[in-house]
Amino acid sequence: MDDVFISKGASANKIRILAEWVRKELSNKGPFDVIRFIEIDLPKLFSGLYIHIESDNKMGSARAFVSENPLGVVVSESIYEGASNRCMFSAEIIMHEVGHLLLHHRYAALGLNSAAEPYQQRVEGTGFAHSAEWQATMFALCFLYPFSEFKKFTGVGELAKACRLTHGQANRVLNHIKRLRVRQNCSDTVLDRNWLKGVTESFPKVQKARPSKLRSQLLLFFGDTRRASNVRRLEAGLPA
Repeated sequence: MDDVFISKGASANKIRILAEWVRKELSNKGPFDVIRFIEIDLPKLFSGLYIHIESDNKMGSARAFVSENPLGVVVSESIYEGASNRCMFSAEIIMHEVGHLLLHHRYAALGLNSAAEPYQQRVEGTGFAHSAEWQATMFALCFLYPFSEFKKFTGVGELAKACRLTHGQANRVLNHIKRLRVRQNCSDTVLDRNWLKGVTESFPKVQKARPSKLRSQLLLFFGDTRRASNVRRLEAGLPA
């Protein structure tokens, strides 16, 4: 998709604290499972959110995207399967879309994907911090490689071995951590916290509901996340 620019950018440090908040509020302790996160945890913030796995042929060059109506995340089959098998590249693709959902859901109805001339004039010369694509990528990195856990790494080989990354991936993550280390030292903590409060308060209010008897019984016997996804389709009267 073409890049989108919004009126108020979010710095790397602001996105870092948002990623930390989401991890704390939604993620279970232990190894992070991106499929469980989008299938079970993320809908706690966005009621009615659906996850749709589409064939690679139908997706074309797209790997994943956020749909506006109905609100959902559409993921290509190969990326979904890759994330299921702990592929960090696939996980980053999915978390990039989650970043769009969390940071830009308020702008979706404004049609900011438009390349109309007035819009192009309005964003001309706008910096990286205002780029929705940059922000979504930054969120994915901050979420998957939490600064509090990864700031201890200083060497590419050490990081690659610890996280089962290629040297190219490890170098990219290490550069990301270095940037955060520098920017954290020149950030306004009070402003960052106020920004986080504004973002989290903009999320739709979700009513906590008990799982249906059908869902509970099926999850008891079938613990894998793909079947958990099908449970929701069954309950909604959709084909599994």
